[in-house]
Amino acid sequence: MNKKIRKPWVSWVMVLLSLGFFSLVLLRALKLSVTHDEAYTYLHYVTKNWWSIIIYKPPHIPNNHILNTLLIKMSCGIFGTTPFTLRLPNVLFSLVYFWYAASIAKSFRFPGIQILAFLALCLQVYFFDFFSLARGYGMGLALIIASIYHLYMYRELNNGHHIWRTLIFAAFAVYANFTFLYAFVALTMLLVILWLQEGNGGTKTIGILLRPVLIVTGILFVFIVIPLKNISGDLFGGETSFWRDTVGSLGWNMQYGQHYEISSTLSYFVAIVILVGALFFVYDTFQNSLSRFRFYQEALLLLCLTATVQIVQHLLLGDQFLMGRTALVYAPLFLVYLIFLFQRFNEFKGGEYIQLGLNSIWVILLLLNFKAINLSHTFEWQYDAYNKEALNLIEEDAQKHELEEVSLGINWLFEPSLNFYRLAGEKEWLLPLSRDGYQDENYRYYYLLGDTDQEAIDTAESSGWSLMASFPNNSYLYRNENY
Repeated sequence: MNKKIRKPWVSWVMVLLSLGFFSLVLLRALKLSVTHDEAYTYLHYVTKNWWSIIIYKPPHIPNNHILNTLLIKMSCGIFGTTPFTLRLPNVLFSLVYFWYAASIAKSFRFPGIQILAFLALCLQVYFFDFFSLARGYGMGLALIIASIYHLYMYRELNNGHHIWRTLIFAAFAVYANFTFLYAFVALTMLLVILWLQEGNGGTKTIGILLRPVLIVTGILFVFIVIPLKNISGDLFGGETSFWRDTVGSLGWNMQYGQHYEISSTLSYFVAIVILVGALFFVYDTFQNSLSRFRFYQEALLLLCLTATVQIVQHLLLGDQFLMGRTALVYAPLFLVYLIFLFQRFNEFKGGEYIQLGLNSIWVILLLLNFKAINLSHTFEWQYDAYNKEALNLIEEDAQKHELEEVSLGINWLFEPSLNFYRLAGEKEWLLPLSRDGYQDENYRYYYLLGDTDQEAIDTAESSGWSLMASFPNNSYLYRNENY
């Protein structure tokens, strides 16, 4: 292996970039309106006792990301209940992600490539949503990237304690969000494959592998078996195919809904990248007579084994394919695979320039995509973007008309977020909001979505209600003049 070129300024550049990224995470956590799923977690799980969270007492829909919920409960208990204290655990876990992204990037030889690799792992606009929200996905991303780093160090240093760290971080990722269980199972399979590859002449006894695998897996099983049994209700997934439902939807989300004209080709890019890696895999395996995998091969195996576990589960149990945010487990696996695949070109003549060029092109594309970063909304919950503004307008109007209590008819999607603001913001003037929406009752104010409440909006327009505000996300706030 080529000796790495150590330059102190590289670490300082990564520190400065991390501080910039963290500032964005922090600003978004402070500015964004509370989303549907965050508020639902607080209203239905955080307010329960610790044991009820751990064993996943009702409601049984897959909204209780247990590690996330426990840390929110701790954060709110210490600092009080605000949107930011809900999000604080994931905000802090973003630092874990940036730290381990830098650690992986420093494994490359050349300083320029180290910085580009770091940017390739961090310039993911979709990740920033979950670093800034009270969901388990953000901490899951941080924990799985830490697990991958320790897998790399285990292979580099041939040191067994990194097996423990690999599995422990992966297990915590599962506890943060159960979709990471696919990666955990794949990781244990990969560790067994790597141990078998060493053969009888390897330096690791079976005990070195089995102890961490059995102990960590056993403890994880104890903590998740009851919650997995209890989860029911409508799961978020697809029935078409792994490629269309999982790869296609994740690609669209990672683009943040931009560049529609090229979105259909993104799956082909992923396929080509995997095919190129597979060809290198076969060639390098034949050349090395199975003596030892390179890390891009191990990363490709991890990615493919994760997909295999999910596909087999679908075929045997009929479970839906992961879609959108639930497929996020694949994003860090693919990104790590990609930057180590670029390293493989370093073995060609002038290979360092090829590697530098490929990383540069990839980072430029990510920078173009990163322009979608904002302080107003998230990709998944855009309908919640102006809830704070709507409530402030209602409060001002109610004070102007000297109303002691206010009834508000809403689209059901707004219910958790607005009820959170009602409780956490001590807005006693606002009557409890119903998840059944506005139905046929008569309300003083109506907060509606143009996409699904068009009939109610038409009624508002024809009845002479006052339009108080129309928001960029196609939501509308009305005052019922006939109330």
